[in-house]
Amino acid sequence: MRIKSVVIEKYAEHCPLSYMKCDSFSEVEYKIERSITLGQTIKRNGNERHVQYYHNCFILEGNVVVDMYKDLSKCVDVRKSVKNAYDWKAGKAIV
Repeated sequence: MRIKSVVIEKYAEHCPLSYMKCDSFSEVEYKIERSITLGQTIKRNGNERHVQYYHNCFILEGNVVVDMYKDLSKCVDVRKSVKNAYDWKAGKAIV
């Protein structure tokens, strides 16, 4: 999965605490990939799909994350145990 730099910039803007916990861009990319994997597809339009994780929505075109926005009207909750299992499987220990 490829993540455009504008998405990383928006992640820093929309999720500043989570962003500041990361030591590198690869950790930020990991969190974005985890959000997309564990999130829920809320909209499809041809080759474009919107995936929501909590209030964060990511727009994918094929296998490329092209944009991000927040939707405060809806929340896609993901249990902590699911996130921990994903991190364990990926060999990550995210704080």
